[in-house]
Amino acid sequence: MLGAFLIVLGLFLSIPDGRLRMVFCDVGQGDGAIIVKGNWQMLIDTGTDNGKMERCLDRYLPFWDRKIEGVIISHWDKDHSGALSKIMKNYKIEKLFESTDSGEKIEQMIYTDILRAGDIIRYDEIHFEILYPLENEDVGNESSLVAVLNYRDKKFMFTGDMDVEGEGKIMTWWQGRVDGLKVSHHGSDSGNSEEWIKRLSPAVAVISVGKNNYGHPKAIILDRLEGLGVRVLRTDAGSEVVLGWN
Repeated sequence: MLGAFLIVLGLFLSIPDGRLRMVFCDVGQGDGAIIVKGNWQMLIDTGTDNGKMERCLDRYLPFWDRKIEGVIISHWDKDHSGALSKIMKNYKIEKLFESTDSGEKIEQMIYTDILRAGDIIRYDEIHFEILYPLENEDVGNESSLVAVLNYRDKKFMFTGDMDVEGEGKIMTWWQGRVDGLKVSHHGSDSGNSEEWIKRLSPAVAVISVGKNNYGHPKAIILDRLEGLGVRVLRTDAGSEVVLGWN
C-alpha cells in the first residue's frame, strides 16, 4: 500500500500546474535551459554530452511526456549543443530553431527554421522575439542567436555567447528592457558591457557556468552586475536555477 501511495503521489507531483518556469540546468561549463508551461516545453541549448541535461529533463518534465515542442540552439559549439543527439533519441522534437547549419545533418531529422533578427516564434501566450544575428555572421560565438522570451508583461533575454560587437549591433535598433538576462558566454568579459547591462536594466541575471580554465565568470562582470544592482544566480552554486512566472 505504501508503494502504491508513493506512485500516486509521484504522479500527482508530476502534473503540470500551468505556471511558466524557466529552468537553467546545471550542465557544467555550458548552457542548457528548459522553459515549461503546462504540457509545452522549449529547450534553449542543451549543454555538452555529459548526461546532465538529460537528468535535468527527467526532473522537470512529466515522465509520460516524450515530446518537446521546440529547441533553440544559440550556436553549435559543443557546450551549447552537445547533448542534442542523445535527447533526440528519447524525445520527439517538433521543431529546431538555429542561426547557422549544424554541419552534422541534424536538420534532415527535424523540421528546422533558420532565424534572423525580427523573426518571431509564437506559442499561444508565449512568444520569442529574435534580436540577433542581423545577417549572416561568422560561425561560432559571433553567430549566437539572441532571443527574448515574452510572457504577459515579463521579458527574459537569452544571449548564447554573443560578444560586445553583437551587443552594439542590437543597441542600434532595439530599445527594449528586460526583467531577466542569461549572461553571455558564461560571464566572459568578451561581452556583457556596462552600456549593454545598463540599457537592458535586468533585475536578475543567470550565469550558466561550471568548472573551467577560462576564469568564467570574470570578476569584472560580477562586480559590474553587482554595482548595477542586478541579482546574480549561478548554476555552479550546487543545483539548477529555477525562475517562475504566474
